[in-house]
Amino acid sequence: MLKKLLIGSLCFVCIAMFVGCGQMDSLTLVKNNMSERCDVYFYSDNDDFNVSIASGQREEPYIYDGKSQPKVDFALLVAEIDSSESEMCQVSIDGEQSQVLLEFNYRTGKHMADLQKKLTGQEQIQVTYLDKTANMECKSKDFAVSSDKAIEFGCQHLKDFIEPLCDGNNFKGECYLRVMDKLTGEENGTVWLFSVLSSDCKIANVIISTSQPQVLADDVTGVI
Repeated sequence: MLKKLLIGSLCFVCIAMFVGCGQMDSLTLVKNNMSERCDVYFYSDNDDFNVSIASGQREEPYIYDGKSQPKVDFALLVAEIDSSESEMCQVSIDGEQSQVLLEFNYRTGKHMADLQKKLTGQEQIQVTYLDKTANMECKSKDFAVSSDKAIEFGCQHLKDFIEPLCDGNNFKGECYLRVMDKLTGEENGTVWLFSVLSSDCKIANVIISTSQPQVLADDVTGVI
């Protein structure tokens, strides 16, 4: 009797160990391989001085290669300035002021700077360039679709693309979640852009509304 109980106990332990060491689901693998994830988003209240700040974590070094690297905090400031040269601006976060170099991006025609920190959305932020000042408003706190939900919707919509990239506890690709606005390509408000880049350089994108749980568009392309 004791022998039977011992054997039964050992079998139970083995089953428990097997269950505990189960494979990760695709959503967990995607979240573990986010090479860029925006969680907090600010936008300017000044119609004459368009500025946005997207903050979260992204890989370092930041390379489109289908592999997700260790993450660092970021706060990407994008500004629309009438200049094609790098320009200095002043950024005030909760009263702490600093001079920030805005580098001109020839591909987008916008000026950018990484403030190298993760914002909470509770900060009081002002950006000043020459005689123009923008009081930044946290828009993401009013998003009906959070960053977590956007990733979840993206995974559901791109399931057929994502599932083949899941290999046990390994993910053969990297993922990105960004906010797009009129400074970064979306003219009618803000949307989430969720992207998956496989290790063999195939990419799938899906655009998700920030105001309602709805996929707006997608594409699946070949080799980039």
